[in-house]
Amino acid sequence: MKTLTRFIITLTIIFNTQIGFSQTMDEYIQKAESFNQSGDLEQAAIVMEEAVQKYPDNPLAYSYLGLYRGTQSGQTQNYMEAGKLIGIAYEMLDKAVSLDPENPVVRFHRGLMGVKVPAFLNKLDQGIQDLEFLIGIHQKSPEKVSTEMIATAYNFLGEGYQKKEEKQKAIDAWEKVIKLAPDTDLSKNAQKNISKMTQPKKTEMVELKKYTLEDVEKIKQQIEKDPDNLALSLQLGKAYIDTKNFEQAKKTLRETIEKDTTNVDAYKLLLQAIGEMAGKGYDKRIYENTDLRSELAFEIVKITDQAVEVAPEDLELRLIRGEIGVMMPFFVGKLDQAIEDLELVRKGDVADETKAEAIYWLGVAYQKKATTNWIEVITDYSETNASQQAFESMRPAVKHLDLTKHQRPFLVIDFTLGFRDELPPQTAVWIEDTNGKYIKTIYVSGFSGFVKERQANLSEWAESSQFKDVDAVTAASIDIGHHIYLWDLKDSKDKKVKNGEYIVKVETAYWPSMEYQLSSAKIKVGEKEDRVIVEEGNIIPYVEVKYFSAK
Repeated sequence: MKTLTRFIITLTIIFNTQIGFSQTMDEYIQKAESFNQSGDLEQAAIVMEEAVQKYPDNPLAYSYLGLYRGTQSGQTQNYMEAGKLIGIAYEMLDKAVSLDPENPVVRFHRGLMGVKVPAFLNKLDQGIQDLEFLIGIHQKSPEKVSTEMIATAYNFLGEGYQKKEEKQKAIDAWEKVIKLAPDTDLSKNAQKNISKMTQPKKTEMVELKKYTLEDVEKIKQQIEKDPDNLALSLQLGKAYIDTKNFEQAKKTLRETIEKDTTNVDAYKLLLQAIGEMAGKGYDKRIYENTDLRSELAFEIVKITDQAVEVAPEDLELRLIRGEIGVMMPFFVGKLDQAIEDLELVRKGDVADETKAEAIYWLGVAYQKKATTNWIEVITDYSETNASQQAFESMRPAVKHLDLTKHQRPFLVIDFTLGFRDELPPQTAVWIEDTNGKYIKTIYVSGFSGFVKERQANLSEWAESSQFKDVDAVTAASIDIGHHIYLWDLKDSKDKKVKNGEYIVKVETAYWPSMEYQLSSAKIKVGEKEDRVIVEEGNIIPYVEVKYFSAK
């Protein structure tokens, strides 16, 4: 997406020389483009919004507005904002095409957008079709489409075919670029792309030994004498992984790939390093960058795609990409691709252990697909019997706590989460007195606990706790199922509370469905035992709080 901005400048000049704009529309576009050239895409889009208001039937007004909004989406690090901008962009681009399906400009804009936006938006096929349609217009009426435009269209079409793993089609498209626009940056880039796809694949074998910190220093000394030795770079990357220095492993292996983009071993080791980093879960770094995990997810899938592009017949890479695609959050949009990879491994000539692993992850993948369908029923058809059936299908069996292992008095908090979303929810369990005064947090999910005031998922818990004493009780996110926690009757300062009434609160929030529930249970703490059950709602369908006295 970041490459779109520089294309807009060139394309505006191309289009203005061949399309019969009214002078006023031409002025709108030129004014918007002046803002774009100065780096102010927002103002450029505002100008075209004015054009849409003045000329509601002009496809070019919608088309340029869609292009600017789509380009903006590629420049923001806020994924929610990016999604909103992409939605606006396609609303405008689709409107432009509906107003004038034969217009080469609007087909071009929607085509290049379809190639450039992330794969999970499922716009690639449409983008390719738009660009192929534009080429068809040129073949029938060459005068309607300039050489510059058609060369650029072939360039984007090559990218689209490459993403679809249609190698020969991509090469053919880039060869058209070279023929139509020789001695230009566009043709040089096309030749570079062809070379990458046609050059022999080579690998550097990495020694399978287990490296130590002493080995790291030895290899570094060897690299100082022979800095271009890629085999040594791979060994250093492996050594960093073995010594759990994953950040340095990532840096070293990225540098290796920059020197040799076809090195399959380097990709595999890099994926291993990043996978180890991702496996740590949430930590305090999330406070500084709330998008840390999302960025890591997108980074991993990008690397796996690059690796498979280098060696598409490598079934080990296909298995790796398949597993990663299943494990990634839904917004990465790689589940269908993962299923294709895993099916390829399943049908391939591989060892039984590898085939079994592929089949297992296929099961996980289809389970996620089933979950997606249940969520659609619950969120879009909440009043139907099928919605209730979906909740019941998700609801787990009840577990039990061995009370003999704990010293009285104490309070047991027993509850069920009865819903599964694409991602595990954020959940908090805490205690207040009857006046609403905060006493103690018993548990809070990792993201909310580490990100503290920079979150808005658990608003009640955030307001009550003010994030006191949360580090010790922040843990991995719990999901659908039965959960039991124990309160030792101490407050956030580790002091024993007085006898009296207390309120146990359980709050959970899901994304992207936005399902939410807060449950409260009032219980007496004193000489006598007490028990309270709350059965309300489907998200937290069951809460039982039981006080076990000292006697």
